Amino acid sequence: MRLSAGVPLPTVAANTDTSKKYIQNHYFHYRADESTEILGKGRKIKPAEESLRWIGSN
Repeated sequence: MRLSAGVPLPTVAANTDTSKKYIQNHYFHYRADESTEILGKGRKIKPAEESLRWIGSN
């Protein structure tokens, strides 16, 4: 729950007196519903035409 809340992995490992590797092996599961927004951020790029309008203006 703390990892999902954004607490850094080293902090969680220190607080639970375990290794980062153990936490990664047992608690890191791919969750498509949580990753979709993060992975889609690169897709919000303006079309090139918007950035290049100045070329045709006089």
